Amino acid sequence: MSRAGLSDTALATHIWTGSGMPLPAQNGSPVIVAIPTPQTRLRGQARELVRKALRTMLGQLLDCAPEAVPLDIEPGRAPRLRLSTAPIHLSISHEAGLSLAAIRMGGRIGIDLMAPADAALPDWEALARDYLAPPMAATLNKLPAPQRQAAFASAWTFHEACLKCLELPLQEWTPALGSRLARCRTVELALPAPYIGAAALLD
Repeated sequence: MSRAGLSDTALATHIWTGSGMPLPAQNGSPVIVAIPTPQTRLRGQARELVRKALRTMLGQLLDCAPEAVPLDIEPGRAPRLRLSTAPIHLSISHEAGLSLAAIRMGGRIGIDLMAPADAALPDWEALARDYLAPPMAATLNKLPAPQRQAAFASAWTFHEACLKCLELPLQEWTPALGSRLARCRTVELALPAPYIGAAALLD
């Protein structure tokens, strides 16, 4: 899953400008916005910016004021809409300097992003062995160090996106988990350098 270059099927993201974003289509095509945030791992301000973006876009979608959007926010879970109509699925992801927010109608979505520098972890081998599929862990182990960093970030964001799509917590890899994750359709995200990201979709 190395991303030396983005494929032609990479999912577009839109830089958040405060308004005027495209809205998700009924056919399940999502809208993903990239929101510049402070260069810090303290996520309080980033969370506020993401919630403001979501409320603004959802207000346009639901034809109501942003403050009237029935958005449920719980720590450790993706935001949820309290709606009895057709489901609208949301997902968010944070990294220092950038956050993502996704809206999809007609199917689930999970998104994740990472800066490759954060993939230079001293315990990457244990993380790959415990959480990623064995073939992927073996592939990463064989890569030269300069390539491994981006490849690990790519593999990890795909994995996390699938977990979020299925509303599963981070857990050690098992064949049963692999079968569940395989239900998701995954696609890379077109993000500003140096970020790497992925989306997982389930209809």
